[in-house]
Amino acid sequence: MLSFLRIFTVFLVSFISFFLILSFFDGAYSSNLEISITILLFSLFSSLVVWRINRIRVKLIAKQTDSFGSVLDNLGEGVLLASTSGDIAYANESMLKIFELESLKNKNINELKINALKNMFKNALKDGLFQYEFQMQGKSSNPKWLLGSINRSKTANEIILVINDVTELRANASMRRDFISNLSHELRTPVSVISANAETLVSGAIDNKKDAKIFSKAILHNAERISGLVSDLIDLSRIDYGEIHLDLTELNVCDVVRIVKDSHYSSAKRKGININFIEKKLPNVLADKAAVERIMTNLLDNAIKYTKANDEGEVEIEVKKENNFIKVSVKDLGTGIQSSNQELVFKRFYRTPDARASQKTGSGLGLAIVKNLTISLGGQVGVMKRRHKGSTFWFSLPIYNS
Repeated sequence: MLSFLRIFTVFLVSFISFFLILSFFDGAYSSNLEISITILLFSLFSSLVVWRINRIRVKLIAKQTDSFGSVLDNLGEGVLLASTSGDIAYANESMLKIFELESLKNKNINELKINALKNMFKNALKDGLFQYEFQMQGKSSNPKWLLGSINRSKTANEIILVINDVTELRANASMRRDFISNLSHELRTPVSVISANAETLVSGAIDNKKDAKIFSKAILHNAERISGLVSDLIDLSRIDYGEIHLDLTELNVCDVVRIVKDSHYSSAKRKGININFIEKKLPNVLADKAAVERIMTNLLDNAIKYTKANDEGEVEIEVKKENNFIKVSVKDLGTGIQSSNQELVFKRFYRTPDARASQKTGSGLGLAIVKNLTISLGGQVGVMKRRHKGSTFWFSLPIYNS
């Protein structure tokens, strides 16, 4: 703006100087010359104004284009713009990431080795708007599920393609279906037992005190199973929405581990499993006692459940200091968690193929609760396969600093 004012001032001064010179010479120059110079100066001035306005417009368009491109690059969806002949004019970063390509500049859709895109392009040229869901094998990842929407612009005569990666949505939908199936199975068994025992009692067994006690215990046990399942669902929901109250205090982790270990003595002994735990003198942590007990209970339940019953069965609990955290590891002798499933086991509703194939009960919520509680306490959680057999589930909590 300042440069424009300076140029304008120069022309204005020149224009005024010209008329001053004319006045000084008192008409020495002809009126035609005067008119010609005036027109010339006015033309120069008009050209300068037009040039400046155009320059401002170009800068504004460039700025808007950069802003629009930045918005497109930060979208989660892949966006591609191409001519009706297939020449690609623009592709944002998300599009390159989805198809694992470095660049699509100066390329044609028909030259790409992606049959689904070619099919969508042909349908868009024929019918206009077209949507298609397809699977693509990634170069460095598992197969992806992609949802594409392509449309032909009538005004610009161009093709606009938008791609969404729906792999996670499909996985979540699959896990929800598995969860409903598992939950139905988990509820069906105790409800059937309760119903059968209640019918037996009504039919006359209630008059026999010995039989009535057996049937009543069966009803109570299965009612507790249902209650525990519902409790897991409610707790997970409360953790997700931040509604669970955590009373953070100085806590000795080894004390909590010992309490949980002792409470599982009977269930472990019935399977012939030994629980080995050596207490150590370690710094205290900042945590909620009830939450740590819940984390430890879920991990120890799983370790006992998936360790085969025999005289050599063993579950090992190790507590140690790592940097500014206290790490608790629960080691079992189960089938082990494959590396491809290690990230998934902490997702809600998920059960490994081995767990689904077995007759072990479970809804796939226990480890999700472990992860969410541990994160709420400022810690970390993980799993790794043991060298010979079994898995090691661990969680860490921050050391208390007074």
